[in-house]
Amino acid sequence: MFNRFARYEDAFRDWRRDGMPGLKADSYKYIEWLTSPDDDQAARAGTLWPHQWESFLRVVYAHEILGKAEIGADGLLLNVVTGGGKTAVIAAVIAWLRIAHNVQKFVLLCPNLIVRDRLEDDFQGGKVFKDRDLLPDWAVPLGSGNFDLTTLGGGKEAGWSSLFSASVVLGNIHQFYLSNKSGQSNLSGLMNGPEFALFNDEAHNSPAPEYEATLLRMRERVVLRVDTTATPDRADGRTPDSSMIYEYGVTDALADGIIKTPVVYQPDIKTVQLTYTDARTGEKRKVEEIDWDEVDRLGLSATQWVTDDEPMRQQMAIALRRLEEQERRAKGRYQPILFVVAVCKADAEKAEQTLNAYFKVKTLLVTEDSDEADRQKARELGKQQKSAKPYKAVVSVLMLREGWDVPEVGIILLLRKFGSRVYGQQVIGRGLRRVRVKGVEREEPQICAVVDHPKLEHQWLWDIFNARVRQNVLIDQPFDESEDLPKPPPKQELDKPNLVIDIPPRDPSVMDDGGFDVGDVPPPPKPLENWREELERIEYDPTVVEITKVGIAGVVGQELGGHGWKTIHSAPDSDGLPGSVGQVSDGAARDSMKFVLLEIAEALTVEAGYAAAFKDRVYSALLHHVRAKFLNGLSLGLAERADVDFAWKMLRQVKAKVGTIPGLIAGVIEYGN
Repeated sequence: MFNRFARYEDAFRDWRRDGMPGLKADSYKYIEWLTSPDDDQAARAGTLWPHQWESFLRVVYAHEILGKAEIGADGLLLNVVTGGGKTAVIAAVIAWLRIAHNVQKFVLLCPNLIVRDRLEDDFQGGKVFKDRDLLPDWAVPLGSGNFDLTTLGGGKEAGWSSLFSASVVLGNIHQFYLSNKSGQSNLSGLMNGPEFALFNDEAHNSPAPEYEATLLRMRERVVLRVDTTATPDRADGRTPDSSMIYEYGVTDALADGIIKTPVVYQPDIKTVQLTYTDARTGEKRKVEEIDWDEVDRLGLSATQWVTDDEPMRQQMAIALRRLEEQERRAKGRYQPILFVVAVCKADAEKAEQTLNAYFKVKTLLVTEDSDEADRQKARELGKQQKSAKPYKAVVSVLMLREGWDVPEVGIILLLRKFGSRVYGQQVIGRGLRRVRVKGVEREEPQICAVVDHPKLEHQWLWDIFNARVRQNVLIDQPFDESEDLPKPPPKQELDKPNLVIDIPPRDPSVMDDGGFDVGDVPPPPKPLENWREELERIEYDPTVVEITKVGIAGVVGQELGGHGWKTIHSAPDSDGLPGSVGQVSDGAARDSMKFVLLEIAEALTVEAGYAAAFKDRVYSALLHHVRAKFLNGLSLGLAERADVDFAWKMLRQVKAKVGTIPGLIAGVIEYGN
């Protein structure tokens, strides 16, 4: 996303140097109060961190000096890394707007309950204002109590009366949608009140039709809109409509010691034992051992390397060795947490049971079916250190993403492949927030250990996060963060902002006449009208391949710069441990069948050249196909559990065989009913 403030950096720097001319008198007085007495370019100690101060001043400059006609007609966007303290910036802007512009109402929008609960904790009772000393007594006689909060949802609001009376209104964006009566009422109450400042947290969610429409409806009553995010780019390629005025990314945060240093661990695999089993009867047909270099010819899926029983146990053993190291570093001051990320409920249940029963590690499972008590436990994981048996691990499916901030997360185990750049960054971001508890010094090195698998192909993600490894060490040599962590990379500075140019908008008068040469690209296959007959003719081999043993030479870490891999640790031996691999519940097995079938439908739809919106047609066809082939014609809800398990094991074949028939998916989309 383009930084629209870059062209103003020179003028902004001169403006600060010259004493901020042109500011309202109250704005100048408040900024002077926040400024360090020893450095007129820095914030006073205990208030805002340097990058937060830079964010805040750019908002003030853009609003008062440049104005909406110049920048930010649809809002100003602050792109600040996870753990960079976006909430403190929001609070400082709120205090400034109240003091200098007499704004009495502030609306905080968020995309989900996790983010809402975090913001509520920060603003309840004016906590963030007190913690950061953001309110001078001379301007707000009542102090932080002058910013009373109402939270929409969960029975915490009192209708229009709370919307009118509260200074700070916190709600999920969906609570202002016109598609539901409650949203209509909330939006009406807001729009019939005074003008307000709008803060759109996790703003990368906003490019959705109703989300965008709601922000547009609010625009006429908004004094200033400030968006915040750590990942402005979305998987669909769209970005928020607000103007980005400040970037503070991973490289900058590492240089300033604001976040933990990510270190990625992967197994160095030499041999693989495969077992060929009849998926219907469980009969083992043959076992073979092959070299790692030969596995690609077998077409094993990426997820098998982290969800089949033996590979999952080995990845967990690697992660638990990292957990032991993190516990030694914690020295009893806090309990490090292992965060396990699964792709569906079946894999999540299996992972949770394996950790609990096989490795004897107290583990919490959080999915969309979890009750509020378990979700609350997830939010408070870092506060359970004093309990007799605190949780040491949490397993999640899609739930613990943006807004779930538990600094004690020190190890992340990936049991899924990320297709989305946004989601991948959000998940890793859960482990970047530094632990700040009593006894932990600000200068103390902290790392986030990420356990990955080479077959998941996440190199693009480690490039984004600037993952670090040590070099030339022996297997089983302990990691010494004081010696092995490299010096942080230099901060990137804009050297010549006067040379920044805007990307010109697309000229609607310029039309593509299609005259360019695209080469010898074969035409797409003709959609099959008889696609049902083609589906029916597909035959399946009940033999499935399972990874039953993996020979690991060691655990290695990735070095940036293309220099390859260096050994870090050996993988701990997981053989001989008591207990068994967890069993998947009946409900999770059936739900996961639907989830994975939908993923397959979307992948096949896109591969066939159609928009993902057509996936529902393909999903319906695949579901009927699976029922006919593996479930004796019964629905997923009525089929025998043994048949559901059989169908689950055959899904990889379904995707492969259906996807290889030219025109079949196109036929489903064009001629399906």
